[in-house]
Amino acid sequence: MGEEYKTYSYRWVVLIVFMLVLAVQAYQWLSFAPIESKVTQLLDMKPIQATFLSTVGPLMFVFFGSLFGSIADKRGFKWSSCLGLIIIFICTVIKAVTPHVIDSKLAQYWIFLLMQIGCGTGAVFLIVNLSKMPAKWFREEQRALATGLTTMGMYLGTATGLALVPVVASIPEKASLAQIQNGVNRMLIVFSILMGASSVLFFLLAKEQPPTPSGPIPEEEVLPMRESFPLFMKLASFRALILVSLIGYGVYMGLTLKMERIITFHGFTTSFASFVASAITVGGIIGAAILPGMSEKVGLRKPFLIIAALMVFPTLVLIGFVANRPLDILAGAILGFFLLAALPITFTITAEIKEIGTKLAGTAVGTLVGIGSIGSVLAPVLMDALARKKGDVYDYRISLVALIIIAIIGTIVVIMRVPETGPKKRV
Repeated sequence: MGEEYKTYSYRWVVLIVFMLVLAVQAYQWLSFAPIESKVTQLLDMKPIQATFLSTVGPLMFVFFGSLFGSIADKRGFKWSSCLGLIIIFICTVIKAVTPHVIDSKLAQYWIFLLMQIGCGTGAVFLIVNLSKMPAKWFREEQRALATGLTTMGMYLGTATGLALVPVVASIPEKASLAQIQNGVNRMLIVFSILMGASSVLFFLLAKEQPPTPSGPIPEEEVLPMRESFPLFMKLASFRALILVSLIGYGVYMGLTLKMERIITFHGFTTSFASFVASAITVGGIIGAAILPGMSEKVGLRKPFLIIAALMVFPTLVLIGFVANRPLDILAGAILGFFLLAALPITFTITAEIKEIGTKLAGTAVGTLVGIGSIGSVLAPVLMDALARKKGDVYDYRISLVALIIIAIIGTIVVIMRVPETGPKKRV
């Protein structure tokens, strides 16, 4: 049976250019986060307004995930990805041009916000293809690896983007408004060029599918969220996973987007804050490569989710209250190692729930991601609401305590409500 299918070495070219655009698109939605305090000063707005510039992008998956997934199924992986790239590139160019043609800071803010919504909308066209592209180009036994690599491309974009923004902007710590404006302008122009260059590579090198199938396409039943959500919410185990997803995404995005505020309160630089935020994502990439396999060897899933939730407490205490450079980076990496690695394990549990199974797994995971994206918005907004201004900086330590309490609630939910679905349970 396996001889009917053939693999092509060109699959790696398609995979690499897809990973590249997945990485560079991440630069666009988080472009303001690592320099949030400077952007707040430049546009004369409140921190919560700056937060929306970074949170509206991920939120678009809630609204368009199911619809764009259906479009990708009908029109193809490359067609839908190219449409998304065109949308993102247009929005990045408008962002780059806006400060040069519009003087009003309020108008600039609203244009930036609309373009961030556009970037997030275009990104959904790419994200819905994370597993569709490997399904077309890779053999069955290689698809999990390929999907892991496409996901890693997105995470690498987050990690490198967080580090690149302060470097490209090069805004001094005690900068004038003119220096901040020049730095923001430079960052927007460079990121639009990177988006355009990576998109052109994708247009030229990506192909929809190999000349002959690489393997059987798994049978899946795809349901729109308006149908899938009430169906899955009847399951107590899925309701628990929804809460876990909300908390996990919320903690990760809250820390990633607010790290500059958290770290600069202790007198550290914006650049150092971006390294701590990047350490969370890099640690997550390493953890995602190790812990799911370890879960399979151990034969259990729940302990890894419990450890991930428990690690929030010591790591946030180190980052928010100890204020030591090596410890901050180490704490960020450890937190990411366990927290982000819990995501694929959560997806595995979802597929192993007997009422869902492999046929509905794709729809169930998409629902989890969509609902989790809401946590990506709620957590940073909650952190802004709890922050207290002290002089020229904001104190986010109460916000970190709130995240710790939320993580403890998540631990209790996992222990009491999430089923153990690992191999040992099935024996």
